[in-house]
Amino acid sequence: MPFPYVPSWLLRRLSLALLLLVGLLSGMAHSEKIVADISEGIIKISSNYTGSEIVVFGMIQRDKATISRSEPYDVVIIVRGKKQTLITRRKDRTFGIWINKERQVFRDAPNFYALSSSRALINIAHPALLAKMQIGTENLLLPVSFDPQDRFATYDPFRRAALRRMREKGLYRDEPNTVTFLNESLFRSTISIPADVEVGAYDVTIHLFRDGTLLHSASRTLKVAKTGFEQHAFALARDYGFFYGLACVMIALFTGWLTGVVFRKN
Repeated sequence: MPFPYVPSWLLRRLSLALLLLVGLLSGMAHSEKIVADISEGIIKISSNYTGSEIVVFGMIQRDKATISRSEPYDVVIIVRGKKQTLITRRKDRTFGIWINKERQVFRDAPNFYALSSSRALINIAHPALLAKMQIGTENLLLPVSFDPQDRFATYDPFRRAALRRMREKGLYRDEPNTVTFLNESLFRSTISIPADVEVGAYDVTIHLFRDGTLLHSASRTLKVAKTGFEQHAFALARDYGFFYGLACVMIALFTGWLTGVVFRKN
């Protein structure tokens, strides 16, 4: 069946209308946005490192065309580490001995996740949106076929155990009501970085919500790096494993020999 003929002038007008619509929507999408930064871009870990804190601060920019609304702004800040694989095992008693039997593997799980929000998440956005964006520790390690309408979808005992273990270590945290608004547009929050975090790059994402709608997101990068002797030892073990192991053996042999000399009996 041949396509109906469309005049060229009509195509030009439709194209122009489409461009205007896209420009209008783009302007609306950026009419309210976040400008944010963090107090420290690099956290240096030494032998006496016991933890640190970063301050995330910023402001909400609005253009003159933004319509004033009565609903307050909400800010959600997430510090997220690199992906890892979590394995949860369940022990069963067999012939009087407790052994690991069943297990479940959770791939692409963050090795660190800290959330700070201006209010409780349930008051900020719909659970389906929170689950889609993985906002909140309850929305981590979800199955691919997750349905937010199914209230039993998150009751997997292996998943609960994995979340509980990471929370007990202080590596997964939800801290609502910790984003402070200094006025209608300025905000800040303090987020703790525990002592046992891994080195590497961490994503700091700031989301702006209003009336359950995501308005804008901004991202920054936080780096955690070793310093001093720890940095050199870590780099040697990572890049030159054979020589690192050989050096450890030589140091152990020398220490044993020196101890024998010092405490040798006459």
